[in-house]
Amino acid sequence: MSYWQPLRPHPLSHHAAQKTYSVHAHASLVDTRLIVCFEVHDPVHEIFWPAPDQFKQCDYLWENTCFEVFINPSAHTRYFELNLSPSLAWNLYQFSDYRTPNTMPPQRVHELALTKFEVSGQTISAEIDLATLNLAKQTLNIGLTAVIKTQHSLEYLALSHSIDQADFHHSGGWTLSLSLHEEFHDSHGQ
Repeated sequence: MSYWQPLRPHPLSHHAAQKTYSVHAHASLVDTRLIVCFEVHDPVHEIFWPAPDQFKQCDYLWENTCFEVFINPSAHTRYFELNLSPSLAWNLYQFSDYRTPNTMPPQRVHELALTKFEVSGQTISAEIDLATLNLAKQTLNIGLTAVIKTQHSLEYLALSHSIDQADFHHSGGWTLSLSLHEEFHDSHGQ
């Protein structure tokens, strides 16, 4: 189980001290589903939100306001990157190691692992079927991040920034550890 946590701008961000918005994120595991939610508080409408569109798979969402989830099974180098746009565009990419393969756009996951995606006001939530990605019943390292487009720039927010440049693919920023531990009972129910 996880609780709401603030996403922080990268320490070298030029406009971090001037920002008037905040982003909090939450992730939890239920059965074989990873449930993520991002909540934005933007009282002066500093953030540029992509225009509402339809539910569709798109590339390069990180060029605008976009919320991202990095999913890494512990003790493995492979990971997945889920991009969620407030426009309802989304994508899921797979990497075998740090930014590998290094192609643009990255390698898409074609299995439909995204089972729910909603935008309500300034709240973005999604559910990912981990069994589809062969990640069920594993301990997962999770990175919750956001690319926020404002009048001034793109800002990079994360639970944790582990290096001198904003790089969500660096596993040092995947600081949330989630696992489902099944309860086993013997034949006597103990």
